[in-house]
Amino acid sequence: MIIIADSSPLISFAILNNLEMLDNIFDEIYVPVAVYNELTNFKKPYSLKLKEYLKNKVATVKNTDLVKFLTNEIDLGESEAIALALEKKIQDILIDDFRGRKIAELNGLFPIGTVGVLLQAKKQKLIKEIKPLLDLLIQNDIRIGKPLYNESLVLASEKLEK
Repeated sequence: MIIIADSSPLISFAILNNLEMLDNIFDEIYVPVAVYNELTNFKKPYSLKLKEYLKNKVATVKNTDLVKFLTNEIDLGESEAIALALEKKIQDILIDDFRGRKIAELNGLFPIGTVGVLLQAKKQKLIKEIKPLLDLLIQNDIRIGKPLYNESLVLASEKLEK
């Protein structure tokens, strides 16, 4: 499967020190220039790790009118990711933001987020548990709501917290 990625999931996998998990799940990963620029800003955490990981994965969006239109609703990185997916006729998009996911769906794309990738990784036996990874993300200020957290543990057949 080929996928276009937005920033948030890439940051999450950098936090988990497991960007290679994405390569084990997806055949190819591309990011638009805006996402690359956001992630590799030298002032950002994990920028060097992400710069190394993303080399040869950057693609330029041609439909700047669509990007401009989408930025009325979502940020530039998400807008470029959706536009790039549509241009390249790639239906899968790696995106966590709720509004971004909804707009992706409205445009016929199939969003998957960080939690979805972790569930897939467990299904493929790349990881034993998702709970410690979710906990680490939350400890690093990645927002995962309690309903999603609990649903994920149920789907992963892991023990719910009380």
